[in-house]
Amino acid sequence: MNTYKKGFSILELVVAMFLLTVAVGTGILIIAGNLNIIQKSNEILLAAAVAQYYAESLDLIDFPPVYFDRQTDYPKKISETEPLTTSYQVKSPDPNFKVYSGCVWYSANGNDDLTNNDTDRVALRKIRIEVRRAKDNYVLIKQPIFITRNGIY
Repeated sequence: MNTYKKGFSILELVVAMFLLTVAVGTGILIIAGNLNIIQKSNEILLAAAVAQYYAESLDLIDFPPVYFDRQTDYPKKISETEPLTTSYQVKSPDPNFKVYSGCVWYSANGNDDLTNNDTDRVALRKIRIEVRRAKDNYVLIKQPIFITRNGIY
């Protein structure tokens, strides 16, 4: 006589539901991780666009700035090792980002020890641009721009 039952037992259903829940949960975690990566890459892409916007606005300024009304648009002088603090913050086109900028002056022999009165001896300018997240000041992108005396960079 055949005594086999048809269908699943309660224990088999519970185990199957547990395994299905684990599989679906793992899939959701993987998708959430990918969305986080996409969000971070979009944020870095926007930060690069903000840095490029600022770099292109620097191209419109004569070096050294010869017009008095453009003096404030030019980045402040900074040394190579000095960090960009809040005193170097410039206007950002996007309120979600903070832009910091400083200018390192190099003489013809490569030294960066020029004073504010040595603008005629500057052979190379390195503009240091940092774009940071506004809410936590996390550095998203650092972009140096080199400008020679004749404007080629």
